[in-house]
Amino acid sequence: MRGVSVSVLTVSSRAMIDACARLGLDTEQILRAARLDPVTLQDPDARIPIEQVDAVWQKAYELSKDPNLALHAIEVLPFGAYRVIDFLASSAPTIGAALAKVSDYFPIIHEVVRLPYAVGDRHVTFAAEAPSRPSTITRPYAEYVLAAVFLRTRIATNQRFPLMRVEFSHPRPADISEHERIFECPVRFGAETCQMVIARDVWDTPCTGSDLALFSVLDTHARMLLDQLPSPADIVGRVREAIEAELRGGNPKLESIARRLAMSPRTLQRRLRDQGVLFNDVLEEMRFRAAKSYLAPGDIAGTEVAYLLGFAEQSSFNRAFKRWSGQTPTEYRRRTAVL
Repeated sequence: MRGVSVSVLTVSSRAMIDACARLGLDTEQILRAARLDPVTLQDPDARIPIEQVDAVWQKAYELSKDPNLALHAIEVLPFGAYRVIDFLASSAPTIGAALAKVSDYFPIIHEVVRLPYAVGDRHVTFAAEAPSRPSTITRPYAEYVLAAVFLRTRIATNQRFPLMRVEFSHPRPADISEHERIFECPVRFGAETCQMVIARDVWDTPCTGSDLALFSVLDTHARMLLDQLPSPADIVGRVREAIEAELRGGNPKLESIARRLAMSPRTLQRRLRDQGVLFNDVLEEMRFRAAKSYLAPGDIAGTEVAYLLGFAEQSSFNRAFKRWSGQTPTEYRRRTAVL
């Protein structure tokens, strides 16, 4: 995506500024440093360059001198700050349904970041990634997003559900007591992916305050908001999302992905080429990412992983995984098991 200017909706930065104000930071100074107009920040339809978003975080950390600012910011942010997604999660029938909708509609909050999840027989992984701009997943942002999803889903579902563990790709800080206090589970650092690991029975837990009628209405509204997001410059992101959906038991071929995006295969290939990307490269990237998610918990058979990724035979999947990672699926499982 070289040469493509990336901008995002103001909702995420507005929430961060609100949290900073509640923590007593000088938000006017933060806005000046980011060259961000307060009027623009309050416009729900406005978009700001991602460099300004980065500047907000940088100045907030500088002023706070708090290495755990991201964790503390999400603690003080009131429920409802993320509006549709907060209330959609609060009406969900299960904890898993709430988290799935947060994943589905997170592009409304940040169009670059994705929150993919993989459901296994005993575990579910829920990650934070930015395939088109990996540098977005800094330590502060990874901590903020995973803490936000965890704490806000607890509030939304009225369930104080536990996590099995949380993993971050950044190095271990000198003091992790705040991470352990927030997530109430083992926290690992230096991992390949930033993710939460949730027990499958927790994922399937019913929510006592669910409202299926409201859930359906808000789901439709969130889908409408998602469909209104600009698409031409983010065709790669839309293809990734479509492939991710197809990898949950579908057929991730060019024709099926084009059908999902309401265009012909030829048009889809042309629009990807305009961004300097080939469809097969995106498919390989998403298969590799999904393969790691499926393999890491260790409770999904290799034959099932191959099927879920659209491979006709396990041997084909094994060769592909070796090409992607330099390891066999078995070697990868052994390595992640000791992390």
